[in-house]
Amino acid sequence: MDSPVLSAEIAMRRIGLTFAFTVPLLVMSFLTAIADELPVPAQPVDPPAKVVKAKLGKAKAKAGAQPVFAANDADALKQANLSADDAKSLIDYLKSRTLNDIDQTKIEDVIKKFGADDFDERVKATEEVVKFGTAAIGPLKAAERDSDPEVAYRARLTLKHMEKVPHSQVSSAAVRALVKLKPKEAAAVLIGFLPMADSDEVADDIRTALVALAVLDGKPDPAIVAALEDKNVTRRLAAYVALTEGGNPAERIRIKEAFPLVKAAVRKEADTDAKFRALFSLMLTTREGEFVPDLIEMIPKLPRGRIWQIEEFLLQYAGAGKPDVRFGKDDQLTKAKDAWAAWWAKTGSKQDLVKFAFKPRITGYTDIVEYDQRGYGMYRVVTLGPDLKEKAKVGGTGVNQLQYPTDAKKLANGNYIISEMNASRLTERDSTGKIIKTTNVAAPLCLEVLPDGGLIVICRNQIIQYDKDGKQLWTHQRQQYDIMTGCRMPGGDIVFVTNTFQGGNCFRISAKEIEKDGNKSWEVKAVGKPVALGRVQQYQSIDATADDKILVCEFNRVAEYEIKDDKVKEVWKYESNNPTSCQRLPNGNTLVTLINNGNGGKVLEIEPNGDVVWEYESKDGLRAARAYRR
Repeated sequence: MDSPVLSAEIAMRRIGLTFAFTVPLLVMSFLTAIADELPVPAQPVDPPAKVVKAKLGKAKAKAGAQPVFAANDADALKQANLSADDAKSLIDYLKSRTLNDIDQTKIEDVIKKFGADDFDERVKATEEVVKFGTAAIGPLKAAERDSDPEVAYRARLTLKHMEKVPHSQVSSAAVRALVKLKPKEAAAVLIGFLPMADSDEVADDIRTALVALAVLDGKPDPAIVAALEDKNVTRRLAAYVALTEGGNPAERIRIKEAFPLVKAAVRKEADTDAKFRALFSLMLTTREGEFVPDLIEMIPKLPRGRIWQIEEFLLQYAGAGKPDVRFGKDDQLTKAKDAWAAWWAKTGSKQDLVKFAFKPRITGYTDIVEYDQRGYGMYRVVTLGPDLKEKAKVGGTGVNQLQYPTDAKKLANGNYIISEMNASRLTERDSTGKIIKTTNVAAPLCLEVLPDGGLIVICRNQIIQYDKDGKQLWTHQRQQYDIMTGCRMPGGDIVFVTNTFQGGNCFRISAKEIEKDGNKSWEVKAVGKPVALGRVQQYQSIDATADDKILVCEFNRVAEYEIKDDKVKEVWKYESNNPTSCQRLPNGNTLVTLINNGNGGKVLEIEPNGDVVWEYESKDGLRAARAYRR
């Protein structure tokens, strides 16, 4: 007997075109009505080889019920009938969600068929993937971000009817519990499960756990050592890092027995990104200069995101003595490599790398807010990793849809905080877009996450500061709804810019906590007089380049101003059409978003002379509206 999905889609195909156009709303209502009634197909008699069925206790959720976000690890584990002090049940849970290499290839092939041209093949693949049980959860979550909308839709549909507990939370909670319990099998189980991790955040938790578990009975864990030669690059990279990092900084080489094995494995690594990440970890952890020439040699082969990382290290290490060369366009990278190689041989190798205090400001990740100007309401936040591949995609249409997002920042817990102006709210979301927390605030525009976990919010008619627990500390109100943007200066003051056409349109305020008669309160006041910048008419994100300099998007250009003693001086500009965000990068370049450029808007990295060294254009009919590199 056909499933409800198959029956419904066959019915749709058999309806005549005339009838279909006459009653499209009835058809859509029918599909919507049956969607929530879809049963989860039963496990087959012969499951895929070596796939262990999940033991999640008694079923507590009805068909179609969605997993409930847990407040803490204990609650997450409880939803899966697990306990933080039962190592065996935790290991069994992760094993049940782990596929061997053969079955991992099988499930990837099945999911690819979600986007097949043949309708029956798509439906069959949707039902076939369920046979893998909870081991399918991770691959399906990855497929939710697929560029093919049909693949993403079917992944979401399947997850909706399979995932009855918050598996991402359960996985991370199980990983953290195993680190505390330290059963001998823990490292082997975690490194086996790693390629099936539900999200980048879960994978990060596993990699962190492997660092903590790398030493077993005074020796390198054999499962991690074995992973140095694993066929899967994700496992190899995790092993490189686990056997390198996490030791006493004074010793530098954490596991002397494993060090030569790691070096040999890394130097023959074929994957460019994995090799860079391993060499970068070895160099920063061991402070052995032998790895620097290897990193410099890789520069022309690296994706731009990795170049940003090695560039920042070299610039900080060289200081004023850096070679006169920039990491410019792709055809200039060989020149940059040669210049830095010569500098290292002559000067850099003689400097004390051990005593050098590297303070990275760039991780290589770029968050991009995208707008749908077609009127479909398909707003989105996309994160590009240092390899320039999509790592997260929040938004789209349907459940948890974004409502005109104006800014997005990554929180310390791995979630995003997003300002949604049309909904007058801030939403904290995980990397799949699920809403974790909502804070109501009128017309938010820009966000700044503070070092202590607090938050500055620039709104159309007010500026607000929250503490790390979401408590409002102070607010600065304006009668007019004329604020277009704002940012926090390095010294702590707030600058905001309005769309005022006459007089000053750039204002500065300070907010300080004071104590009087034993009572603490906040004092918010103006600093200096408003100053006049160029014409600002679009919502945007701006940047402070120093405590007396700001970078702002004007009508037809990006301009940098120095503001001292209520006087304004233009110090840099980039002519462009309707820029909507700007950020000065540690390398001196500027990241600019041009929403009206090309077919999808563009994010550009611009050198001081105006040359473009990197660009990104949005896809799927969307346009890049904001960009922030972190």
